[in-house]
Amino acid sequence: MCILHIKLIAMKRMLLAFGVLLLALPSFSQLLSWTPNFPQESTTPFTITVDATKGNQGLMGYTPTSDVYVHIGVITNLSTGATPWKYVKFNQNFNVANPSLQAVSLGSNRWSFTISGGLRTYFGIVNAGETIQKIAILFRNGAGTKVQRNENSSDMYIPVYTTALATRFTLPFKQPTYLPIPENIVKVIGNTIPMTAVANNTSDMKLFFNGTQVQSVIDATTVSASPTILTAGTQTLIAEATDGITTKRDTIEFFVPGAVNIAALPAGLKPGINYEANTTAATLVLYAPSKTRVSVIGDLPGSN
Repeated sequence: MCILHIKLIAMKRMLLAFGVLLLALPSFSQLLSWTPNFPQESTTPFTITVDATKGNQGLMGYTPTSDVYVHIGVITNLSTGATPWKYVKFNQNFNVANPSLQAVSLGSNRWSFTISGGLRTYFGIVNAGETIQKIAILFRNGAGTKVQRNENSSDMYIPVYTTALATRFTLPFKQPTYLPIPENIVKVIGNTIPMTAVANNTSDMKLFFNGTQVQSVIDATTVSASPTILTAGTQTLIAEATDGITTKRDTIEFFVPGAVNIAALPAGLKPGINYEANTTAATLVLYAPSKTRVSVIGDLPGSN
């Protein structure tokens, strides 16, 4: 954590931007999680859980907690992209509550929804020769006025697998965008970065951090490590699984800033605006432990 000092001078449209040193990563849960890790068309049961404290926080604090439903469809091999969804369950009207799509409240801003009988059977009318590649899903209130989405307000997607070898990171967390991207990772030099990857079949698994192997296991379906960040810049995490015939990889990248020198708080200053006697200048003290950049725009009262 740190304190950022910003000196405001009387002039219009002043923009000051400062880097802030961050010393810790807040505790995160995952926006969308599911079990099992690698759903197939035949998987049953399949449970999807959302945490509304993440993403766009569309359902965070929403009550009554029983008034939450899913809007669910699929993306198939015949789809041309993230939209339109295909085979939307019950061809559901987004603004009408359907008891068959009601989510179960788990408390603490979390809800789950379970599909039984297999994905292909559940969606029912998927044409022969058409394969499900992703589940498209939103959690919403009954009236459709409160919707839980990704942080960028996009729809949420879950990949659907075959029996072929596959691997993916479960830590760091990823956002369930159409092309998954990592959740915000805030680290500095000297921190560790926890890594966990899973595979759908028993395989030889390895983890690499910035090109260096940091862990390996034989005949496993999970592998973990916590390497230390030694340099600034782009950090690259790779998970690899091989069964002797096929090799699959998953990659995550994030950026670590260089060191920033933070000056001590000058005597007599306190958090907030500190007006200087007989001048049109002031000192603004911001406490911003969770920001990598702070911008301040505006005029001082009475300035020209």
